[in-house]
Amino acid sequence: MRIAVFGAGGRTGRHVVRIALEREHDVVAFVREPSEASTGVDVVAGDARDAATVGRAVAGTDAVISVLALMSADAEPEYSEATSTIVAAAGSSGVRRVVITANNDVLTDREVNGEFAAHAREHRRNRATLESSGLDWTILAAPWVTDDEPRGAYDAILDERGPGKRTAPGDFALACVDALERGGWIGHVVGITSA
Repeated sequence: MRIAVFGAGGRTGRHVVRIALEREHDVVAFVREPSEASTGVDVVAGDARDAATVGRAVAGTDAVISVLALMSADAEPEYSEATSTIVAAAGSSGVRRVVITANNDVLTDREVNGEFAAHAREHRRNRATLESSGLDWTILAAPWVTDDEPRGAYDAILDERGPGKRTAPGDFALACVDALERGGWIGHVVGITSA
């Protein structure tokens, strides 16, 4: 399988790329700067809101995984704009399978205040984009993504929060790659926590 990975240079993205390569998938790594990419991948560098660049990354792939994240509330709505661009490119290229990551706020519509309010809004915009896309989508939702060492296993629950309070980036990445083969996860938000 050929997979476009958006956010491939980030802390979860690097694990997604590693796991995908270990499973002998071909990877197109979408990064901001070429120096962020791992070896053994095709690299596309740029802004994930740029339709032409995103289209080049998605063309010829079988699936898309986006582990992009809103880095600062000041950047809202850059994250949801990037997701919209990625989803549009997938649809135009005939790529049906799209997996993205979020935090647990994507599971509800309850009001969120404070420093994470922008994150909640952005994740919910992404959910709405996917729900209206007609694609085979999955959102993986985690609570607190920590810098813990991966356990190599995770708990997953459809349309609910995962049972734990922490998720290691490596375990979140494992769920991202596994999601490509989990037909039962299509059209669902899946709560993920390290096992």
